[in-house]
Amino acid sequence: MTALPSWPPSQPASPERPIPRWTLRPRARGLLLLTLITGLAAMITGRSILYHLTYLLLALLILSFAWAWSAVRDLEIRRIPRSRRSAVGGFFEETLILQNTGFFPKIWLEVRDGSTLPGHRASFVLDNLGRGGKRLWTVRTRCRRRGLYRLGPLTLIGTDPFGLFEATLQLTETEEVLVYPPILPIRRLGLPPGFWRERESARQRTPEVTPNAGGVREYQPGDAFQRIHWPSTARRERLMVKEFDQEPAAEVWIVLDMMADVHVHRPIQDEEEWLAEKPRLPPLSTEEYAVALAASLAAYFLRHGRMVGILAYGSRRLLLPPHRGENQLERLLEGLALLRAHGEIPFHQALQSHALRIARGSILILITPSGDPRWAMTARSLVSQGMRVVAIVLETASFGGAETAPRVLPMLKNAGIPAAVIRAEEPFAFALERLSSAG
Repeated sequence: MTALPSWPPSQPASPERPIPRWTLRPRARGLLLLTLITGLAAMITGRSILYHLTYLLLALLILSFAWAWSAVRDLEIRRIPRSRRSAVGGFFEETLILQNTGFFPKIWLEVRDGSTLPGHRASFVLDNLGRGGKRLWTVRTRCRRRGLYRLGPLTLIGTDPFGLFEATLQLTETEEVLVYPPILPIRRLGLPPGFWRERESARQRTPEVTPNAGGVREYQPGDAFQRIHWPSTARRERLMVKEFDQEPAAEVWIVLDMMADVHVHRPIQDEEEWLAEKPRLPPLSTEEYAVALAASLAAYFLRHGRMVGILAYGSRRLLLPPHRGENQLERLLEGLALLRAHGEIPFHQALQSHALRIARGSILILITPSGDPRWAMTARSLVSQGMRVVAIVLETASFGGAETAPRVLPMLKNAGIPAAVIRAEEPFAFALERLSSAG
């Protein structure tokens, strides 16, 4: 069973056409007061010059109001994202196109963007947009935080040449962009020798057709016709045949502890500036480090042809059974992008509830900042059930919390479970290369 947060979101019904709103600027209030005074003076004195001045002021007010009203009408604006997916450290880019389809020119127009993507500045001010005129501008923003963000709504603000009235039109249409967690480089895992040995036969090819497709190779004389892989043949323009494994390779399960009570966050005086200086690092919280670790490990194992699944109880359950390939990586990243450490289920209970669903011989990568010894005891029981367990402990002391790793490392060492300790601002690769039998 697969449980994923909703992405892409359902498309809302077409919104109703927005109605412009207008406001008087201070100078318009003064001019309106002057018009009333001259009108009263004209009626009292009967002088024609005062009547002419009143008519002139009224005409100016009416013309300015009509011009401001038209300033935000007869406009077409489109925002064209280059992609609705990005990743932390990468760039999100979109182009906004504004066209005047009306008769009157737009003397001054401000476009305000209400997007929630951090650091995204799509607001713009332009002047003298003539009849049929078109302006476009491109906005490029480095993504600093994973998650689902809204693009829009856009607000158009226009005025008349005299600056007396201001008209506002809000375009309620919005789009969404998903920012994946960062995938940080992992060269190798320093696991003990023989950790993978039990199922090395899984990587041996067999001439027999089995349920376990292991890859493709060029056609050789004598290969059966039914083993031809037509999509690869069409793509490479030469005959390609499927290869099969003798038995399935060990599945890799990445299990994250997303219980709210165990995660900590180290506050920084100006976090946005810090993230801008270190765009490839996650924020200094155990939640973000756990998610970044899961994404990086998933990419590492999938790149090596492993079947990878994920399990986490956060804001909602994230459960993806193991599969191979780029599509699986995309599904994993989508789930991790929306995952939040708002869970209420302790880590040891999450492990116990899914232990029977995990195949014997599977590899479990446990990622947690918890110092609760109960999850280490559960990990030891999983080893006795024939599973191979690796523990990655986030040292909360480096994130501003209490020290946790020493409470569980001795138990992991006694059970022979390889373990690594991750500290804030420490590159993942170094710690994972030192991964050993908890010593």
